Amino acid sequence: MSQNHQSIEAVVEKLVHEYFAVEDSLERIIWIKSPKPEIRLIEINAQTITTNDVQSFYFPPSDEIPYSMKLAEVTPDEWQKVLRNEIPLPVGWRLENRREFSRELGQLKAEKDVIPKESFFH
Repeated sequence: MSQNHQSIEAVVEKLVHEYFAVEDSLERIIWIKSPKPEIRLIEINAQTITTNDVQSFYFPPSDEIPYSMKLAEVTPDEWQKVLRNEIPLPVGWRLENRREFSRELGQLKAEKDVIPKESFFH
């Protein structure tokens, strides 16, 4: 399916805005950048069920979202465990080059792009 000339970044930012608008309990969204033309998102939501696992669900491309998407949801505590390597990410997902989004005074804020230190030397 054609990407309809939308960059993956533009689609991610649109999705993030929409998710924050409809999910009041959503605290953060982590975009795991991929070398593949797919969107990988982790929603951090205190209202989700604790599983101590990061299970992603696949959504094929559509007219509205022209990239395939894998979406996972974890609690804030589970996210901290992911950061400490106590809970693994799905196969092929890496925390390097992630982009974190959160709310700030009702406005979406892209907090940071996390870039691996090695990339500064290559």
